[in-house]
Amino acid sequence: MSRKRVLTSPGAAWIAAALGAWMVAGACRSIQHEVPVAPHLLPAPSLEGLVESPVVRVGILPEVPRVAIGADSGVRVLARSEGHDQPYWRPLRRATFLPSATEGRVRLVETGEDLTRASVVPVEATEILDADARPYRGVLEVRPAPEGSLTVVNVVNLEDYLRGVVPNELSPVAFPQIEALKAQAVAARTWVLTHLGDYSSRGYDVCATPACQVYRGQATEQPLTDQAVSETRGVVATWHGRPIHAYYTSTCGGHTEDGDAIFDDRAPYLKGVVCTPERWTRHEISTVSVPRRGLPGSATVPRSLAVLEALGVVDGSSLTPASVLTGVPSDDEIRGWMERLRVALDRPDCTSPQSGDLARRASFVELSVASVCWPERAQRLLASDDARSLPEAGEGADLTSRERAALALLRHEGLLSPGPAPALDPEGTMTRAEMLDLLAGLAEAAGSPQWRRGEFAGVADGRLTVLDGEDAESFTLDPRARLFRSVDGVFAGTADMTLTIGDEVTWVSRDGRAVYLEARQSGPGAAIPTLAARHYRWKARLTPAEVARGVARYGSVGEVRDLVPRKIGVSGRVVELEVQGTSGDLLLKGLKVRWGLGLRENLFVIDRETSDDGSVEDFVFSGKGWGHGVGLCQVGAFGMAQAGASYEGIIQHYYTGVRLASAAELGHR
Repeated sequence: MSRKRVLTSPGAAWIAAALGAWMVAGACRSIQHEVPVAPHLLPAPSLEGLVESPVVRVGILPEVPRVAIGADSGVRVLARSEGHDQPYWRPLRRATFLPSATEGRVRLVETGEDLTRASVVPVEATEILDADARPYRGVLEVRPAPEGSLTVVNVVNLEDYLRGVVPNELSPVAFPQIEALKAQAVAARTWVLTHLGDYSSRGYDVCATPACQVYRGQATEQPLTDQAVSETRGVVATWHGRPIHAYYTSTCGGHTEDGDAIFDDRAPYLKGVVCTPERWTRHEISTVSVPRRGLPGSATVPRSLAVLEALGVVDGSSLTPASVLTGVPSDDEIRGWMERLRVALDRPDCTSPQSGDLARRASFVELSVASVCWPERAQRLLASDDARSLPEAGEGADLTSRERAALALLRHEGLLSPGPAPALDPEGTMTRAEMLDLLAGLAEAAGSPQWRRGEFAGVADGRLTVLDGEDAESFTLDPRARLFRSVDGVFAGTADMTLTIGDEVTWVSRDGRAVYLEARQSGPGAAIPTLAARHYRWKARLTPAEVARGVARYGSVGEVRDLVPRKIGVSGRVVELEVQGTSGDLLLKGLKVRWGLGLRENLFVIDRETSDDGSVEDFVFSGKGWGHGVGLCQVGAFGMAQAGASYEGIIQHYYTGVRLASAAELGHR
């Protein structure tokens, strides 16, 4: 697929004209053929003007062993080498660079030349270059780097740079509020203008990692963040006519911190502020309590039946009234369930030799294990005597080896446990309810492609967004979907559900719609309106030895005896921490507290688990937030936007007393 775009400047016209002679000479050759290694050399000016100002130089691939750069129509390499007074163009199908054997040079593999530096542009000015298959706008520059490596720099217009930054710093899928994304664009634009030249000794302005701002080029651009960048074009936050140090953090835990407490930055606009908007990121999901094919509402349907109904294993309408669940199914009914379970789990046809009286517990368990193709699992995960002994089966149980293995496996998986009596009662008869409970647990453990998990991230335009790690997925909720909530592990059906960003959710998807949804939520002791675990609250446990290893970069204290907060910031963050050890004490300040301990935030309290002699065995940290806690809170900005705040209001809330201005007014043109 062609990646169209972008050198939007007068320089693009110059390329077309200056290279016209080569294009005419090659008019009879298909672009699919390799360009000759030694075409006519064309004199070339500098690259100024090929990328619209203001320009940012981003170190996208620092100190790598090689890089391949290409474009659909081929590339032009602006080469600089000894023996040529002026740089010159090399037209190529693709340009591959390696470190040269000569120090301070890079080798252009296609021509064998050693170059002091090379810049690469596409043959067609509207196309986009790719470096090792990742597309980038602007121009790519390759330069020698230390220790036999090379560095690739993306020379790109400021606004195009932001298009590759904003979606990676604040996901438009997880946080689809345009005003919050505009605030992020302004903060990111302001930040980079105050950090131009930070890496000048390495040949670029800023890096492409979280140490600067995450920049991943054209491939990560999104329409909503493109809109945010476009509608704030050139806008920066200023203090007395100069761009501010626009720090921003992921989740501030309810209050941001003063800049001098974390970064030793006494800027008057970096004052800690209350971040109640984090608590505004709460969403209500209500479904119409319409029976699904005549079934009663979720509140009266067992979870196992709802799960299997959603997976298409059972027909719920045939299992009412509730008295049906206490009955014993026929062998044909059981085999029908097993076949549909196999299909739902996308398993091959693992034929079971089991026959006759399938309602007998040992027979049903063996058939279940065979239907999901788990016999090998039993052979490999069970110890050699697990199935033979199986004390839960009771004395004198007349079981085949396959039945024993199946019972032992499901016992091992936690799907089968003795009842009130100490035995599993393998000869007993199972009811429909018991069978459905077992099959639902088996479906969950085996993993159906339709059975999905993730973290709730928001609702927009009737679609729920869920995060699976860094990946986001959106889906609609079927109006007849079964809803279940789990509070401290106890499931209950419900017709209405309240979700908080960060809640763990599980759903069954069919034809792009969720036909089953459950949420695992905190108990009543937790603060329901706040963000949940991963995005808001967290816990960590460190031994004294782990603490000693973590802080060793800042100094040695011997064996760690205790951790004592010495100074608390306006937000409640630990901004000075004393590490007390057998060889002395070490005072950590600001970010070194977080980095030394390897924690997500400085906002935490410490509990200690001690041994009989009173020494600390473990430090237990209970914290809130994620990041450094200074400046704009990204999740808080999302909450403010949801509540109706403009991006100007968001910026001025988190950066006290700043003014918004045009970068052009400040001389960044």
